[in-house]
Amino acid sequence: MLRQTITRQSARLTSVRFASSHPVSKASIVELENRWETLPQVDQQEIVSQLAERQKLPWGELTEAEKKAAWYISYGSWGPRRPVHPKGESGKIASGVFIGLGVSLAIFLGVRAMAPEAPKTMSREWQEASDEYLKSKNANPWSSYSQVQSK
Repeated sequence: MLRQTITRQSARLTSVRFASSHPVSKASIVELENRWETLPQVDQQEIVSQLAERQKLPWGELTEAEKKAAWYISYGSWGPRRPVHPKGESGKIASGVFIGLGVSLAIFLGVRAMAPEAPKTMSREWQEASDEYLKSKNANPWSSYSQVQSK
């Protein structure tokens, strides 16, 4: 039983060493950034598995193309990391935001210009007179004017 387990483990290690000791075909990983999303799913999985096996080796044994391909697959701008807005769209978005702000400001100023005069109760004199009246009536028992303390 133990002999079979050891034999299986050594066979598995030998196949892993054999598979990972040969570099990945340069033709399959050159310019991977440009053609990754158009590759069939099967080819993508094959490249990923080959690179995963190669990455089990010391990093210095990987070729430069393998390092670039591994980095792109792990951190590149494809799939969920693809930019939401393509290049050149940020200017259009910014101009749209500023146009929207300008239109809203124009509408606000237009409505404000057409509004009637402020009511007389909004004048400073009216507000001061109402404060004096409230002080004389002890109208705000919680925070100001004069609190009446009952015994």
